[in-house]
Amino acid sequence: MRIGIFTTANSWHVPIQTKYFVASGHDVIYFQLYPGTNQPITPEGVKCIDIKSSYPGILNFFHKLFLFYRFTKNEKIDVLHIISMSKSIYIPFSKAKKNVIENNGSDVLIQPQNHFYLKFIYRILYKFADAVIQDSYIAQKAGIKYGAPQKNNLIIELGIDFNVFNERVKKGIAREQMGLKNEKIVFSPRGLSTIYNIDIIIKSIPIVKKVFPDIKYVFSRHFGSPETFYEKFIEEFDIKSNVIFTGFLDNEKSLPYYYTDADIVVSVPSSDSSPRSVYEAIACKKPVIISELPWYHNKFIKNKDVLVVPVREEQELALSIINYLNNEVTLDLEHAYNFVKNNLNYIDSSILRENLYKKILSE
Repeated sequence: MRIGIFTTANSWHVPIQTKYFVASGHDVIYFQLYPGTNQPITPEGVKCIDIKSSYPGILNFFHKLFLFYRFTKNEKIDVLHIISMSKSIYIPFSKAKKNVIENNGSDVLIQPQNHFYLKFIYRILYKFADAVIQDSYIAQKAGIKYGAPQKNNLIIELGIDFNVFNERVKKGIAREQMGLKNEKIVFSPRGLSTIYNIDIIIKSIPIVKKVFPDIKYVFSRHFGSPETFYEKFIEEFDIKSNVIFTGFLDNEKSLPYYYTDADIVVSVPSSDSSPRSVYEAIACKKPVIISELPWYHNKFIKNKDVLVVPVREEQELALSIINYLNNEVTLDLEHAYNFVKNNLNYIDSSILRENLYKKILSE
């Protein structure tokens, strides 16, 4: 098959999306829509085609629309996989034989609530999709509500490469890079977008600092607000010595070391669907604190597999961190790991996608 992936340029999800298909002998083309993230990401074995324009204003969009049409035609794509509803605005102009839309959780859980007109636009765009996938039941249910077809509508989670994320990752590398020794580390891997409640995590620091004066909160940035956006909180609470912004961390070359050297991983957004970073941390057998949201209810046992705190509650978050670091609460990390290992292998997920592609091509 000739498989096209269309999404934001330099998406850190694309390498894991394409790895299996390249290894299986498929031709994979990554149509990179600019602007994207700042750090170049070139998936191994994948042909990358830039869709960018220097035209001003609305001409910029129409030029990229034309490029999308031309490239999908010239590359003779069998299945075009469009990641995110925000990119599916291009789908009516796709020249691929079949088109698949992948809903990100926020596409259907948040955006239509914030922008009412999207409910009508989604109904139009879904009509061009031969299949729809998403990573959770709640996202699937929401997508169908906004017009997603029920035929060829599957839940397929992205999955984890356990050769990359595991408890055998060498310890001490991330600490050395950050100049740290024995300080306790709280790691936030989700990026700096406001949905991830970075302000709440930062506001928990003064509370935790009273018990662990040398605590280090480490934040990576794949996308989202610049680090300077949070400087006012850091200055206000006098916690500059307790905060480290790493900038971009490559998902496979750097992140495993940061999970491994963390004492606890924090992922407390206001909305979530199936968070890959949580699974990656658990694959490394690290304790994780998550928000009280529906996505985890059929996966993990509250306060046994993962610690769970209310959304946007810095006091509860701080208390949870302190209790764990003081050994006042424990988690069954092996039980959480076994669920991820048995249910979230990227090869199994990729095979499900491959079978879906073959099915819609045969229809």
